Amino acid sequence: MSDGGVRIMAVMKQEASKQVKRDAVATREKLLDAAVEVFSADGPRGARVDEICQLAGVNKRMVYHYFGDKDGLYGAALGRVYDGFYAVEVDLSAMLLPADELLEVLVSRYYKFLGENPAFVRLISYENLNDGRVIKGLRVKGKKAQVIEALRLALDKGQDAGEFRAEIDAAELLVSIFALCFFYFSNQHTMGELLGAKAMTKVGQKARVRHVVDLLLNGLRKK
Repeated sequence: MSDGGVRIMAVMKQEASKQVKRDAVATREKLLDAAVEVFSADGPRGARVDEICQLAGVNKRMVYHYFGDKDGLYGAALGRVYDGFYAVEVDLSAMLLPADELLEVLVSRYYKFLGENPAFVRLISYENLNDGRVIKGLRVKGKKAQVIEALRLALDKGQDAGEFRAEIDAAELLVSIFALCFFYFSNQHTMGELLGAKAMTKVGQKARVRHVVDLLLNGLRKK
């Protein structure tokens, strides 16, 4: 074979290898998308691998090839929704905002994320029902360090100005922020029955964001 023919064969092999990798990535993504949908609907115990594969249009053996087993697939699905949660951060321009503006940014972004990602709400609820069995292996510690730092800076400003109580902890404040946001979506159906469907509309959500921010600020301020 001529040198030109050898080069052509080498290029063809490289392209074929790239296509195989692209196909593998696409297959894995299809499985993850389907897994998030099925696990969030049926929970880690009720979900069936066959249903996930049927939804993804992928051969069942690919689950075991890419993820090892059903638990591995569930862990990857949980990691997928958490990746979206990690992305709800404050940018550098928001890091130095006054506390009231920063809280408005955070609460609004969390409400938007939770409203657009019901699978996250359901999967996190299932994971907590199972004592956080899988999330312990996902290495989530420190993922919210930037948000905590922004809150700490805002608290420092308010404390230096004599407006905020000195004992407020930034990490505890973040827990309170997310709890006030998450509960709205994790309990929206029962709360809708108790308070009326109007309370759970987008208009109601805007009022809720304002209420949460005011509530947090009142908790931070000195008496």
